[in-house]
This record gives sequence, C-alpha cells and structure tokens, in this order.
Amino acid sequence: MRTYYVIRSGWNAANQSSLGASRNPKNDFESNWYSLVGIVEANSEQEAIEQVNATCYNNQAVFVVTNPRAIKGLTAEVNAWLEGAI
Repeated sequence: MRTYYVIRSGWNAANQSSLGASRNPKNDFESNWYSLVGIVEANSEQEAIEQVNATCYNNQAVFVVTNPRAIKGLTAEVNAWLEGAI
C-alpha cells in the first residue's frame, strides 16, 4: 500500500469557488484551482480516488500524486491537513 494525495482541480461555485483566493497566489492551491480532498492509503490510484469519493462538477477533475513535493504548494496543504486546519 502507498500513500496517495487526492487533489481536485477546477473551480465550481458548488464546492470549490475561486472567491476567497489569494490576490497574488504563489501556487494553484492559493488560487483555489487545486484543493486537497484526501490523504489515503491504497493499492492503486483508482482505489485512492474511490476511497475519497470527491464530488466533481463541470470544469473539475480529480487526480492523485504519491509525492507531496510533486506539485508546488502541496506540502503546505498536507501540513495544514494533518494539523486539522483544512
């Protein structure tokens, strides 16, 4: 089993609005384009996505990464998630 970081990309007013984003974002998480929706242990990427069961609307997609350094800003999001801030 591996640790997967499940990320939703895209804006939609129903679950991930661009409102409230930083004026000068340093990365896609600060712009609210990306949102960390889960950190799970799974055998595959598909299984990780199924475990999280994240809702996607028009203009949105869900993907996973195994390395928190793979995407700029993900490490900070993971730290906030683990501290319970998200």
